[in-house]
Amino acid sequence: MNQPVEKNPRQNEERELSVIDISKKGRQLLRSRRYSEAQKLFRLGLEKEPENPYLLSGMGDACRERGDFAESERCYRLLLDVDPDNLFALRGLGDVYKKLNRHTDAISQWEKYIALRPQDKFVMSRIADSYKVLQKYERAEQVYQQILHFAAEDRFALTGLADLQHQLGKDEEAIATYERVLKFDENELHILTIIGKLCWRISDFDRAQVYFSRAIQVDPTNPYALFGLGNCYRWHRQYDKALEIWKKILQHSKGTQALHTRMGDAHFHLGQFEQAEQSYQASLEFGDDLFSAAALICLYCQREKWQESSDYFWRFMNMAPLHHNPIDLLIKRFVYTENQVLLPNFFQYLLDRGEGSPTILTEIESQLKRLS
Repeated sequence: MNQPVEKNPRQNEERELSVIDISKKGRQLLRSRRYSEAQKLFRLGLEKEPENPYLLSGMGDACRERGDFAESERCYRLLLDVDPDNLFALRGLGDVYKKLNRHTDAISQWEKYIALRPQDKFVMSRIADSYKVLQKYERAEQVYQQILHFAAEDRFALTGLADLQHQLGKDEEAIATYERVLKFDENELHILTIIGKLCWRISDFDRAQVYFSRAIQVDPTNPYALFGLGNCYRWHRQYDKALEIWKKILQHSKGTQALHTRMGDAHFHLGQFEQAEQSYQASLEFGDDLFSAAALICLYCQREKWQESSDYFWRFMNMAPLHHNPIDLLIKRFVYTENQVLLPNFFQYLLDRGEGSPTILTEIESQLKRLS
C-alpha cells in the first residue's frame, strides 16, 4: 500500500501565513539579501492576492536583484496601472531601466518620483549619474548642485560632481571637490591618487607630491602613487630618488612603457648609460615608442656606436605615423640631452651610407645644411 507523500512542513507553514505576514517576512528577506527566498514567498502571496501593491513591489524588487528584469518590470507596471504615483514602483522601475542601460527611460521614472518626493538625494544622484552616461553634462551638474544645495556634504553627490568635473577637464574645480570627499575618509586611496594626478596636470608639483606621498602611506605598493611620486622627484631633478621609487613598482610587476622610458631618462641624466639603454629597450618591448627610440639613437651617437644609431633611426622612422614630424622630434631629443653637436655627424653618417628611403635621405640632407 502506497504511503502518503509528506508535505514540506515549511511550505505548509508559509501557505498558512496571512498576506500581511508574507509581505513583512518577504521584506525581511530582501533586507538580508536572500532574494531567491523572498521571490518564492512573494509569489506565494500573489497567488492569494494578485494585485496586492506591497507584494507586487516586493516581487519587483526581488526579481530586479536577481536579474529577472522582464518580470520585475511587469510587476512594477501592474502596480503603476493601479497607482501611478506609487513611489516604490517608480523608483524600482527606474532602477530596472538603469540596469538595462535605458537611461532616458530610467530618468523619466525617477523624475516622476522626485516630483512627489523632491529631496530624495539618493534618487537625485541616480538621475545625475544617468545624465552623465547620456553625456548631458550640464544637466548632470545641475542635479548634483541641487542636491548639495540642501545636503551640502552629501558624499555621493560630491563624488559624482568631482568625477564629472574631472571628466570635463575642470581640474581645479575637481581637486576642490575631491578634497571635500576626502573629509569622509582622509585615507581613501583612489581619491588621493586622483588628486595627485590632477595637481600634476595643472603643474602644481609640490602639492601633487604631498598627495602621492599620502597615498603611499596608505598602500606602499600602489603603482599609480609610486609612478606619480617618482615623476615629482624627476621634475625636481632628483633622479636618484625617482629611480628608487620607480624600482619599487618593478618589484611587483613588469611596469609600463611610460615607466621604463622615464627610468631611461633618469639613468641618462645620471650618466648611467648602460642602465639607460636597458630601460629604453625595455620600453620598446611594449611596442613602438618614438621617445625611447629617439633616446637610443642619441645614446648610441654619444657612445659613437653609429651602426646601432642607424639601425634605431630606421626603426624610428617606421614609427613615423605616430608623429607628424619625426625628424623634428629627433632633433629636439638631441637638444634636450645637450648632444646637438653630435647630430651633424650622425646625419652625415646616414648620407654616406646612402641606405634607406631616398625621400628621407633628401630630408636629412636638407636638415644637415640647415644645421651647418
